[in-house]
Amino acid sequence: MCFSASASFASSALLAAVGVAGIARSQTAPQRFLTAMPFLFSFQQLCEGVIWLSVHDAGLAHYQKVVMYAFLIMAQAGWPLFIPFSVLLLEHDFKRKRILKWFAGAGVLAAVYYSWCLLNFDAYLVINPYHIRYELDFPLSKRWFYGILYFIPAVFPTFLSGNKLFRALGMLLLSSYLISMICYRDYIVSVWCFFGALSSITALFIINKERAENNKINS
Repeated sequence: MCFSASASFASSALLAAVGVAGIARSQTAPQRFLTAMPFLFSFQQLCEGVIWLSVHDAGLAHYQKVVMYAFLIMAQAGWPLFIPFSVLLLEHDFKRKRILKWFAGAGVLAAVYYSWCLLNFDAYLVINPYHIRYELDFPLSKRWFYGILYFIPAVFPTFLSGNKLFRALGMLLLSSYLISMICYRDYIVSVWCFFGALSSITALFIINKERAENNKINS
């Protein structure tokens, strides 16, 4: 997380617990796929916790770049791929699924692009007293539409879901992005991932709703 090592590790533990609860409640493969969301965010927060510790612990300094890239792989390439497939797999309406397949395809292209950027262009971090800033020297990263290209697969599919809780997740992600842009623009990658991590708790409610609906159908 963007504030301290203790906050990062605490949020990582909380999200891991949410993921375990999600697995226990899951009944189908698509539901189990969605339970990866809190686990993946937990991993990201763990990475940032190690980054914080590496500032003061010389023994961990050698791992700083490794955990930075582990964090960025998920932040830049992982979410544009994971989100549309999560929504697609849990969608029941045929027409919505047909549209969501296009967003899933966009997610694959985005994941390939951001992975290519991470492999071929510089990325580094700057640590301030309470924030971590990730500097990404990627093509198009300074252009005004860069955020839109990311949002197309990473956020927009949630608004196309027939599940109201997915749409609520989309609203949380969008509003937290706007808050991060306004209040923490220089630290948006770290801060928005923190807000996204908290938003991922919604996954447990989505699974509970799907479970209740499946039980009603089968009863």
